[in-house]
Amino acid sequence: MSNDVSFRRASDAVRAVGAGDAGWLDVVHTAREFLGADAATFLCHDKQSRSVRFVEQSGHEARLIEEYAQLYYRYDDSARRFWDAPAGTWYSSSIALKHESQNDRVFWNEFMRPNQLQQLVGVLICNDDDTLTALSIQRTHVVEPTFANTAKIAEYERQLTAAFAARRAAARASLDALSQMLDPTLEGLLIASPDGWVLAYAPGLDVLLGGNDSQLILNQRRLVHRQPEWQNRLTNSLRQVNVSRQPASLVLPDSWGHAYRTTLRPLGSQMNHGLRAAVGVRIERRSIFNVPSETALRQHFSLTQAEARLFHHLVAGLTIGECSEVLGLGTSTLRTQLSAILRKTGCHRQGELLRLATMLAP
Repeated sequence: MSNDVSFRRASDAVRAVGAGDAGWLDVVHTAREFLGADAATFLCHDKQSRSVRFVEQSGHEARLIEEYAQLYYRYDDSARRFWDAPAGTWYSSSIALKHESQNDRVFWNEFMRPNQLQQLVGVLICNDDDTLTALSIQRTHVVEPTFANTAKIAEYERQLTAAFAARRAAARASLDALSQMLDPTLEGLLIASPDGWVLAYAPGLDVLLGGNDSQLILNQRRLVHRQPEWQNRLTNSLRQVNVSRQPASLVLPDSWGHAYRTTLRPLGSQMNHGLRAAVGVRIERRSIFNVPSETALRQHFSLTQAEARLFHHLVAGLTIGECSEVLGLGTSTLRTQLSAILRKTGCHRQGELLRLATMLAP
């Protein structure tokens, strides 16, 4: 394939990502052709935890990517040496170089060499305080750099950084718009990877999950439940939604009398950062102590003031006998009011009535 054709295809893929019409996997595929590589990866390193947030790849076995993400990224100093470099910086390393650090020796001798990889070349797409995101190619032989395509590579580099910024801005704008409809003290939104990495979240989520007794927390940009059993359920649900592309719900325990109701959905192009594996998570904090007011019950169900007062106390957990003592009314009078409430709400049992009332709880 001619260099002009491969550059046009690579450039078109990057522009499509920036416009929300394609994903980063398309960029990885075309980068292999344009840059003359045996494989390519689009990779995000988390600087605080020194782990991998996400990977899109072409040309590698899944086993190799899993080994890298779980272990050998710790020894990959090829990009880490440029953690303070600006976006657009290119880096290169090969098996032919003299590797003086222990990390280099482990990375090349125990990971790259056994997988017949002899060279990697990458460009930093985004580099901030939290993450380093790069497009990297890998070759089974060492290729000496030439300056024949300098102009095209410079243009390609600019397109990559612009596309990444555009997709991140689109997700940020969508989150900000949706968050205007939420009460940040009770609910929040985030975009996560199937492993629980939080790619972005709506304003206020760190406060919602930031209580000292909160069981669901943000820990180094990961969504974590303090109880291992429920953490496993959360991770499994995220992965299931990513695979099935179907929404799911999960209720997670919190402190006594509270719980988190989570709704997980696969995301479209405006919010998925251009990644195949991105899941939207809505988090609602529920409490048994949140009881609908008498006014809300009266207005919503067209009740009398006396009926609304009884309904409010029943939702708060009192029995008819206890309501009789609190309200100073006989049980026969209260049962008559309860019958009227059941008729007006269309319920047949008191249990149905209480479940219906929870819909009005703040």
